[in-house]
Amino acid sequence: MIKYQDLCLADILPHKAPMILLDKVIEFREDLIHTSVTITKESLFLANGNVPSYIGLEYMAQAIAAWNGIVSRQLPPSQQRLGFLLGTRKLKLQRPAFPVGIKLDVFGRCNYTDGEMGSFDCWIDHEGTQVASATLTVFQPQSIESL
Repeated sequence: MIKYQDLCLADILPHKAPMILLDKVIEFREDLIHTSVTITKESLFLANGNVPSYIGLEYMAQAIAAWNGIVSRQLPPSQQRLGFLLGTRKLKLQRPAFPVGIKLDVFGRCNYTDGEMGSFDCWIDHEGTQVASATLTVFQPQSIESL
């Protein structure tokens, strides 16, 4: 198990500010990523003191992107590739919104990857209680030209 508390998300995510929605990586393993985000008054998508819970899908997708970014850092730059979210199954949102001040733990567990296609079970916890979950399917083409 490798701890990544001080890892800069801008170095491992393909996103640029302000679209980096997560705060930090807490844990990385070969099959798992644990990240976190605290909802603040400056959080993107905040409306009336809340971020809609469907934004949790993007939190989960960014957790997977962080996992991929860490894995990719171990490859030569010529072999590093962008990934794309293809879809989601079994999306469950246990609450309508995330209020300012709430800290969310965002997890992704790799079920399968062949280097191009992947499937991840993802979930979001608040104080040990699951508040959202989904299975995400992702695609990482060998080259952009192949699209």
